[in-house]
Parts: sequence; structure tokens; C-alpha cells
Amino acid sequence: MEIPICTVIFIMVVFLVLRSEGNSEKREKEKRILLNDPDLINSEIEALRREVQALTNAQTTYQSKITSLENKILQSNRGDTYIIWGKKSCPAVNGTRTVYNGISSGRQYTNPGSGSNTLCLPHNPDPTPVDYPKHFQLNDPSVSGSIFGAEYEFTYRNIAIDDDVPCAVCVVSNAALMVPAKTSCPVGWTVQYIGVLTSGSDYSGHYGTDYLCLDENPEYMTEGARMHNYDGKLFYPVHAECGSLPCPPYKSKQLISCVVCSN
Repeated sequence: MEIPICTVIFIMVVFLVLRSEGNSEKREKEKRILLNDPDLINSEIEALRREVQALTNAQTTYQSKITSLENKILQSNRGDTYIIWGKKSCPAVNGTRTVYNGISSGRQYTNPGSGSNTLCLPHNPDPTPVDYPKHFQLNDPSVSGSIFGAEYEFTYRNIAIDDDVPCAVCVVSNAALMVPAKTSCPVGWTVQYIGVLTSGSDYSGHYGTDYLCLDENPEYMTEGARMHNYDGKLFYPVHAECGSLPCPPYKSKQLISCVVCSN
């Protein structure tokens, strides 16, 4: 005989209710057992303690790894330094700081010897150690090098010929580079300052020096008399010469710009 569908549904509902009550009774019984069994309670507490200790150990391990990674990042990003020529302080760009300001210096322009690079000498030199050699003769230039202060050899904006050239040593958080013939930086890099490319001159008897990026708004030293011609280390602007240097895009006799960038 076929059982009516409503009867089947009623039987299923009764079954589910009874099973639910049975599960509730079972859970209630388990609770009573847990509350009345000290050993079981202590076992559960000990298990929880082990889990907490495991989590604490894992946290310590992860924190150690994080600290190690942070130290590696700091070591890889110790920063870089550059010298801004023609200025007494560094630009306020992305945390750039002035380490010290100084005096642009190098070899005398007709001297084939001494150093070839330009230095930023501090205003407060320390005394020479007492055990430095004293055997050289001042009238014999072959036994020692020499260094001179620097002068501009052109007039531009705030400066005039024979003004003395200041400088400052700057530190940035990451890398720094000078890009000649540009007034903008590569993608992802920040402009520190824009300038004019300078070097020694092509005059006969003059000796070459390094190419330096002079700030586009240069300043002059105020320690001595302004525009006093001592002719030590000299700053000249740099122009393009066509040939191996393609023209265009370069132009003959055109002065070259420059930019110092950081990332």
C-alpha cells in the first residue's frame, strides 16, 4: 500500500527532532563529564598551554625574521653622498642633509701634476699629525703635490669672474648620480639640483680636470675679498664639439647643462 507523502514528511520531521534532542543530550552529557572530571580539565588546560607556547615561539621566530629583513634593507639602503658645487648648503629634497659646507679646491690650472679631481675642503681643517714627514723642500715642487682654492672664470646670474667657489657635501637616503646634458631625471629618480656642466679650459698650457655640475643658481665665497684674481683651480663652462659627438641632437658650441638625481 502506498504511504501518503504527508505521512512521510511527518515521520522525517519527527526523526530529525528526536536526533537533535539526542545530540543535545549527548553534548550536555559531555559538558557534565568535562566539569566533573578534573583530569580531563587539566588535560585540556595543558593542551591549551602547549598551543599558546607554540604560538609564542612562532611569533618570536617571525619577529626575528622580520628584524633580520629590516636590517638587510637598512644595510642595502645606507644612502649615498654627492657634492653640490657653487652652493653653501644642500637642497631640501626628500630628506637630503648637508654633511658640511666647504671650499672648492684642486690643482692650479697650469700644473700638470698634483691631483686631477676637485675636492670640497672643510672650513675647519684639523692640525696635521706631528709625525708627518718633514723632509721635503718647499723650493722643490717635485716632492709634493699642492692644492688651491677655486674661482669662477665666467659671469652668470649671482656670480662674477674670479669669485671664489663654495661647495657642500650632501647625503641622500639612496643612490645619487649626475646626468650630463639633461635638466630632468630618469623615471623613478628625483631632481636634487639642475646646473651647468663645468671643467678646466682648452687654453694652451691649461690642464684638464674633472667634469662637475655647478648649481644653476651659484653662490660665491664671502671669506675673502670678492673677485680677487688668484687663479688657482678654475671653473669654466663646457660646450659641445660636433664630430664623434653627433649633431643633431647636440649643437656646436652650445653649453652643456646637467642635473643631479637621487632615487
